[in-house]
Amino acid sequence: MYYRDLNEFKSSNGYEIDGMWYPRVTAIVSIKSKPALYKFYADQKSFASAEAMKNKSAEEGTLVHELAEGILAGQSPVIPDSYAALMDAFHVFLQQHDIVPRSIERKIISHKHGYAGTIDVLAEVDGKIGVLDIKTSQAIYRDYGIQTAAYVEALHEEENMPSLTRWILRLDQARLCMNGCGARMRDKGGTEKIKNGYGYKARSCSHVWGASVGDVELKELPDLAHDTQAFLASKTLWEWEHHDWLRHLPRINADNSLPESTPPL
Repeated sequence: MYYRDLNEFKSSNGYEIDGMWYPRVTAIVSIKSKPALYKFYADQKSFASAEAMKNKSAEEGTLVHELAEGILAGQSPVIPDSYAALMDAFHVFLQQHDIVPRSIERKIISHKHGYAGTIDVLAEVDGKIGVLDIKTSQAIYRDYGIQTAAYVEALHEEENMPSLTRWILRLDQARLCMNGCGARMRDKGGTEKIKNGYGYKARSCSHVWGASVGDVELKELPDLAHDTQAFLASKTLWEWEHHDWLRHLPRINADNSLPESTPPL
């Protein structure tokens, strides 16, 4: 990605905390190849239209995050009609699980590895404590393990922090075909997409879409050590990719010492 100057690089990729700059977890994990994202761009009419869809989808995801986090915090946020079905399903989900938030939208720092991030929720879920990461995707992807492992690794540096697990809380909604073909229609980023269905029956169906139905899924992620290793490898590659910018910034070394820095650009 092109950056006009050092300030743009810093603001796009990290946080300034107590006079020290730290790369952001989400910036680091972006170094991993994302074939599905490339296909998304290839399927659109233009780069500009793809960017518009992606940005609108991000805005929708942010709104769902705010609604869910508000409800978890014991608030009563105003729920737009377009998300009423999803939030109704979320309320039902909360009646089925014992979720007690300890903190919401909390900034974390790994002094050991030199990075920072913001977790959605640190919570007790059905008797366990861990990071609860909210996603608005149509599935739970393996990549999420790298991001959440980074959060847990940083939190484990804090004094008296118990051993943590991590979950993905997926919040989505779709309209189901009333003809029984199994197809689902999602409106994401201002574009309607039809997924799944029962083979030929779905392909030949003249879909009649019902009302939106909320889809809430909670998954505890395994293989924390493996995912942590993958995150730290991603960080090494990210630092290699951005070496020319990073050499102008004082950052924490892995041994918690300050490296010599090159004068700013």
